Amino acid sequence: MRKLFCIFCVVLPCSLALAATGPAVTKAYADSKGWVHIITADGLEHTIRPRKWQAGGGFDDIVVAQDGRTVGWLANQMLTPLEAGSNYSYSVAFELDVWRDGRVIQKFSPPALTIQNWIFLKGGNEIAFHVGPLHGQEFYDCTLFDINSGKELAHWALDRKDYTVPDWAKQLLVDDPPPGPDEISNWFPDAPTSTKRDPQGQQK
Repeated sequence: MRKLFCIFCVVLPCSLALAATGPAVTKAYADSKGWVHIITADGLEHTIRPRKWQAGGGFDDIVVAQDGRTVGWLANQMLTPLEAGSNYSYSVAFELDVWRDGRVIQKFSPPALTIQNWIFLKGGNEIAFHVGPLHGQEFYDCTLFDINSGKELAHWALDRKDYTVPDWAKQLLVDDPPPGPDEISNWFPDAPTSTKRDPQGQQK
């Protein structure tokens, strides 16, 4: 009897751990209305509708993390021509949402900036994004967060004295690389010369 009790004590925590882990995501997408649909292995379909502040912007850039349970997407707001400073309306990403096991667990909103690009890291335990202003020249500002706690883990921005890009931020800038050693002086008059390190941290 005591032996059975010991086995039960070992099995019970494992069962609880499995119960706390939701079913895997088999498909995640946005429809023509901008609604997010997440289909899980148990056959359920979870639908997330845009909120009033998005003004018809909807959701896009939906990604399923490597853990198979975590999903992220950008929440866009539709700007009027006046807000956009243009002759037409268009949507911009003001929020990054993270969903896991049936609910949205985090919402990341950089103040007064738009989200240009984002990625999952460490199998869905961390998330990073690159932000920029609504208008203006290139902007290099990236932040890394822990998804479970929502805590900021690291921040990097192009700096006139040390512009070495950390490894986690490099993936965000593949399509939008920062200026090289011979270009940095155009950004910052007192920046390092080409004899210093380049944006990837390699010695010249």
